[in-house]
Amino acid sequence: MSVALKDTTWPAGEILRDISRGGLAGLLVGIVVAGIGGRVVMRIAALLVPSATGLVTENGNRIGDVTVSGSLGLIIFVGLLAGVVFGVVWVVAAPWLPGQGVVRGLVAMPIAVGLGAFGLVDRFNPDFAILEHDPIVVASLVALVASAAPAMALVDAWLDRRLPSAVSSQSSVGIAYGILTLIGVAIGGLLTLQAALGADSRPLGLTIVAVGLVTLVWWRMRARGERSRPRFLRITAIAILLAGTVVGYLGLIPDIVGALGRS
Repeated sequence: MSVALKDTTWPAGEILRDISRGGLAGLLVGIVVAGIGGRVVMRIAALLVPSATGLVTENGNRIGDVTVSGSLGLIIFVGLLAGVVFGVVWVVAAPWLPGQGVVRGLVAMPIAVGLGAFGLVDRFNPDFAILEHDPIVVASLVALVASAAPAMALVDAWLDRRLPSAVSSQSSVGIAYGILTLIGVAIGGLLTLQAALGADSRPLGLTIVAVGLVTLVWWRMRARGERSRPRFLRITAIAILLAGTVVGYLGLIPDIVGALGRS
């Protein structure tokens, strides 16, 4: 999200714009990084471990098979699902990340890995045994998660330069942002609740809930005309992000070790 707030007669409209922009960025990045990128990583895994060709993964996919329907299903379904998660995380966390553009994305990379890599690296997943615990495969999965952070920062900045401001609640732009926000809150809220209740995803879910509460306080202040983030809110949000990331790594490291076939 842009640090510099835009001059507008409707402060709440800029909040809706930020939320909508983050959601759109998440969907675009999800399709490209999680969808297309995930397909590329799967193909790399098949090439690295040719002995696994023809074997069936835990999800029922046959390693080495490249079909149009399978690729489109992965790109669209997985990409959109991941995109919603990317969008939610970015909307609530980005206001507290330092820097702009690439710098902000680089800062977010270790956070993305700590909170999100659990979704791809699981030591109990039998696919790692099928792929002979290849370290390049494991590294590719971690890198895929990490790449989402700079991608989000770049796409978010690109959209920020192009999306119009919402000057009033009655304007077509303001209504569109309001609808996008409602959809994002409904779907993102359900996914966040699910993550908070899941054992592996709990660090992500609880961190997003906690940081989200801080961000809500800031949005309320913005809606009243505040233009600079209070220091106590910045410190609180950053502390929550750091704590959640550390807890995430404590759970991720054993998964990486197990995925590499080492106990």
